[in-house]
Amino acid sequence: MTDEHLMRLWADAHNGFSADLDRGTLKLDRFLRDRPESSSSIGRTYAQASCATAPADDTVSTAARAALAGVTACLATMGLVLTVALLATADMHPADAHPVIAHTIVA
Repeated sequence: MTDEHLMRLWADAHNGFSADLDRGTLKLDRFLRDRPESSSSIGRTYAQASCATAPADDTVSTAARAALAGVTACLATMGLVLTVALLATADMHPADAHPVIAHTIVA
């Protein structure tokens, strides 16, 4: 019963976190896209002839933005899950078994 309750809480929190992360990513994208250009432009970084593979159009499709937001949400969730797993199993892997961690703790 407790496991089911915890899984429901996790699912609710995950959906809320993913929605918040998606909103934040879209706000950041909107901010970066709508900011005013600087008064002195440096022009194009590369000449057109030297960068033949560069796309001529700088716009990103809505599907690509949605895919990027999804990948970002997945990576952030995976990072949080790994962090929680490491914190939950901290007593199972002592610091002296890992020389890098032991060095960090001593330093």
